[in-house]
Amino acid sequence: TTVVGKVEFITRIAVLVGPIVLLVLGILYFFAAPKEANYHFGYRCYFGMGSVEAWRYTQRIAGLIWALLGLVLTVVMVLLSGGFAGKQIQEMLTLAMTCILWEAGLVAVSCLVINVLVAVNFTASGDYRRRRK
Repeated sequence: TTVVGKVEFITRIAVLVGPIVLLVLGILYFFAAPKEANYHFGYRCYFGMGSVEAWRYTQRIAGLIWALLGLVLTVVMVLLSGGFAGKQIQEMLTLAMTCILWEAGLVAVSCLVINVLVAVNFTASGDYRRRRK
């Protein structure tokens, strides 16, 4: 009922929203992605839109990476946000913003990893790249 208690609750929610959304999107991409490329739902990248095989690979890899990252971030952020209790409002907000920036940075890195993995395995036309023996 105090102002500090309300700020603590809001910062905990703000810190946990991103990882939970990432976890849900990862599960959806892995299990319920559309079977063919579209512009409405799914992880779209240049090399992943070339063929149905490339699209499905992209959805599986994006789902796997995002679900794992979402799960790890959810656990870490629950532990970190537990430390918000007893802190001053300014310190709480600073910690929350730091957590949110780390989440955003890790999501950006995960997108880069997904795009590189798809580009390494597929050409722009959606064909598998052949490895030289």
